[in-house]
Amino acid sequence: MTTFPYLGFFYVFKFPLMKKIFTLAVCTVVFLSFTADDVKKSPLVGKWRGEDGKEVGFITFDKKGYVTFTIDQQDIGGKQYRSDGIEYDMTYETDDSASPAHLDFVVSTCADGAEISRMSGIYMLIDAKTLVINMKFDGTPRPTEFDAESEDQITLMKVK
Repeated sequence: MTTFPYLGFFYVFKFPLMKKIFTLAVCTVVFLSFTADDVKKSPLVGKWRGEDGKEVGFITFDKKGYVTFTIDQQDIGGKQYRSDGIEYDMTYETDDSASPAHLDFVVSTCADGAEISRMSGIYMLIDAKTLVINMKFDGTPRPTEFDAESEDQITLMKVK
């Protein structure tokens, strides 16, 4: 019988129970690492309703990082939406460490993930059901403050 010298943490493999526990621990870590990005705990996740004059629209932020705009029952954005024969993804990115918090909408092609457009904005949660977004949709620099008089700012109410 061949004996092996002590090799640090590999020594646990000498004991069957420790081997099973180690394998279970590794499987758990691997499983959690694959699902961590899918389970965003962002307070933005959900469907938000906003009004601009007489027009009512919705913004839906999902747990996987996709964002969809719905106006007149027409969806724009989200995962694999089609426009002019090309499939795109529209995602959102946040930076809560910035003040005010940053919110970007990113449009990229499904084929190669190339970023086509980025709309930069700021957001603020007034409470769990009230969201204020000041967003530049024309590619100009990100707003630095909230302005209730700005046509780039909208207040949304969470519907689900």
